[in-house]
Amino acid sequence: MPEPILELDEHPKPEDFRIILDGLYAFNRAQTGDAGPQQVAYFLRDEGGQIVGGVRGSLWGRAMHVDALWVDDACRGRGFGSKLMKAIEDYAVSHAHPLVYLETASFQALPFYQGLGYEVFGTLPEISAGETLFFLMKEVTR
Repeated sequence: MPEPILELDEHPKPEDFRIILDGLYAFNRAQTGDAGPQQVAYFLRDEGGQIVGGVRGSLWGRAMHVDALWVDDACRGRGFGSKLMKAIEDYAVSHAHPLVYLETASFQALPFYQGLGYEVFGTLPEISAGETLFFLMKEVTR
């Protein structure tokens, strides 16, 4: 087999990136017996059905990674972020994924997550000028 070449693609196609993920998931499955990550989401919708918030997580192993949480400005401060997090935590623990972890930047929602019982287990300073990325986790029980 000829030597592979290294090629930069600044705009990779989703199907090309899928090859990388499928290879990684196959390797991980062979090592752990766990299937690849399963994505789940809860959505917050207004009376017209428009999405005004949501949370997405990925289940793998015994963990749920919260990939994203967002609530529209008009709906903030009314407890919807907490409801979304509680919903995805309950889903995770009911499907045998009691470890929930996530990242948040210093300009985002660190106090919010800490108020929900998440603990910082790592930081990455200067992820952006003057900003820190925080890694948080929580063991969820019923």
